[in-house]
This record gives sequence, C-alpha cells and structure tokens, in this order.
Amino acid sequence: MAKKRKITLGAIPKIVSNLEFKSRNQKVFFDIISEEQTQLVLCHGIAGTGKTYISIHKAMQDVLRRGTPYNKLIIINPTVDVGNEDKLGFLPGELSAKIQQYNESTFTILDKIIGKARATKMITDGKLEIGVLNFLRGVNLENCYVILDEAQNVSPMQIKTLMTRIGEDCKMIIQGDMSQCDKFKANGITAYEKSGFYDAWFRLKNVEGVNHMAFNREDCIRHPLVKRILKTYEDEHEINLD
Repeated sequence: MAKKRKITLGAIPKIVSNLEFKSRNQKVFFDIISEEQTQLVLCHGIAGTGKTYISIHKAMQDVLRRGTPYNKLIIINPTVDVGNEDKLGFLPGELSAKIQQYNESTFTILDKIIGKARATKMITDGKLEIGVLNFLRGVNLENCYVILDEAQNVSPMQIKTLMTRIGEDCKMIIQGDMSQCDKFKANGITAYEKSGFYDAWFRLKNVEGVNHMAFNREDCIRHPLVKRILKTYEDEHEINLD
C-alpha cells in the first residue's frame, strides 16, 4: 500500500486579510470547509450572515498558501435578475462585461480579502476565475475550489451538472438563501421544489463526503433593522430545511 503523502502547509500569505469571526456559526462553517474529508458543502444562510465572505476567504487561504493541492478558485454566480429570469443575452458588451454585472458583490468581497490589484493578477495568472454555470458541461474540476453562490436560483439539472464535474482535489461549496429565490415563481408563489439548491439539500442529506450548514436569522451581522425586516418575511414564508 502506498504511503499517504505528508503535506506541510505554509503560512497564510500576508496579502490575505485577517479573518475575524462575527458569529459562532461563521467559525462552524469555516471548520466544516476546512475538514480534509469534506469535498462538498451545502450552505443555507439568509442575507448578511457572511457565508460568501467566509467561503471565499477560506478558499483564498488555501489557494495562495504553499502545501495545499488547490491552485485555483472558481466563483460562479447565476445570471438571474432579482425577481426575474436569466437576461444575460440582453445586456450590452462582451461576455466578461455581462458577467461582471452579476458579480459586483463578489468583487467587493475579493477587494476586502486580497485587494483589487491582487485579484486582477490572480485572474491574469489563472488562479482566479469568475465562471459561467452554462459553460461547465464536460469540464473536469481538479485541484481547485469551486464556489457557487446564489444557488437557490439554479435548476436541479444545473446543480447536478456542476456537482458531477468534481475531480481529484476539488472542494466545492454550494450556497444560497431559499428565502430569496427569484427564478421559480408563479403568481407570487415560489415553487421551491424546482430549485436545484432545495433539491440537492434533501437529496444529499446522507451522502458521504457532503456536509450541510445552515445559518439562522440570529447570525445576521448587518444592521439590527435588517434582522427585524427578515423576521417579518420569514414568519410569512417560513422554509423548513430539516
């Protein structure tokens, strides 16, 4: 039997900002991602819980430090307007310009974690990729982190296509907020079962190598008014992910 290769991790590069956890569940989420045996994490969290910041920060730590098998971070956001369907083709400009309009919040987080100049250099060097979900069929994802954000707005087939691309040394984080599902609505009512994130959450409950993480309203670290606003919506449209 071949001996398992010993990995010696280098220090987290100083170019990555310090990470301070703002809630207990942020640390729990970070630790789940860090587990060596975890290949896929499904994370549900309402707005303002810091799920995207934590997942990108952890990915950056591992992509940029010596001794890890990860040499690239791929971040994907669905091209779905608030309360509407995909309209990527109707936006002006080249594909990269169209994609950026759906990833402004991602670039804001990258700026906080590593700075705009470093993020730009990583894109140039092929260490950071802002991906398009529609173009991933047939791609084998190896030696990389993959983060799918706003996953509540993708179909079961899209999420299946993404998850079945997992290759050697690939760690994938699929995260979203079912209370902000914009795509699968009819007459103001959301058909949650049509969401790929909702489907995968229950379908993969007992699959080895898959972990689930759920933030709650108390984990919201934004202005206290945001918590009170979210409470009124959750009470009216409560979603059970147990």
